[in-house]
Amino acid sequence: MRKLSALGLSTFVLFFSFHMVFAEEEEFTYEKAYQDYVYMTDLYQDAHGEYLLAKAQYSQAQTLTSQSKAQLATVNMLAARDDVVITYLRALRMRLLEEDAVDIQAKNSLFARIDADIAWFENHKDTIPSAGTLNDLESDSEEAYDRFMFTQRLTYETLSLIPYYKLKSTREDMTAVLNETKGKIQEIRQKGDHDVAFAERWVLETENKLIRALDKEVEAQNLVFQIQSQSSRETGKSQYENVLTHLLEANQYLREANSYMIEIIKQIKTK
Repeated sequence: MRKLSALGLSTFVLFFSFHMVFAEEEEFTYEKAYQDYVYMTDLYQDAHGEYLLAKAQYSQAQTLTSQSKAQLATVNMLAARDDVVITYLRALRMRLLEEDAVDIQAKNSLFARIDADIAWFENHKDTIPSAGTLNDLESDSEEAYDRFMFTQRLTYETLSLIPYYKLKSTREDMTAVLNETKGKIQEIRQKGDHDVAFAERWVLETENKLIRALDKEVEAQNLVFQIQSQSSRETGKSQYENVLTHLLEANQYLREANSYMIEIIKQIKTK
């Protein structure tokens, strides 16, 4: 963490979030992982409240007893904070695991990095009780903060890639259907017994929308690359927000393309 007052500690806020899709299986799922994260967040809030109280008492009393209580409260708070990060990363991992649209190579790469981050915070949590002084705990806190900057970039990268690959998959499926439809229109044209000019105009409109969606998709991908190359003190949050904006715009083009394809199918069915 940054320079801190009193006990030399403060807390950082896990401000990132993502939409939840709950399943109902009994095994460990995204839902279960997310509930673990919520539970650990509640425990952390309790531990942080006790830490603030012990900090205030030590600041006022300056006794060995109050110092000992403050140190114990600090240890508990830091350990609980690590648990919040660990459970969040596990939830993120499960969200990624359950998304079939994500490219397998990209998914495995993210799994490896998420697992490494989980292992780092687990190890950090295990070392916290060994701190002999409040200054040692301050150093532990600073170390976790520095690592958390990396964690945030990894988080935003993952949260960007999940909707990116979902949209990419949808666009590719629509393109495949359009190509099949173009083949059908060509067959009708070759027979020469029906006018397909109207359907062909809809095909051109659909292709234009798919191209515009692809352009937005590429812009979103470039922003993901920017998150990956962020400096050590940047989180990638602004790029993530821009990724979502571009993907929403791409999605709108896909919706329009889909409506055009419906019109094409109507034309073909009447032939």
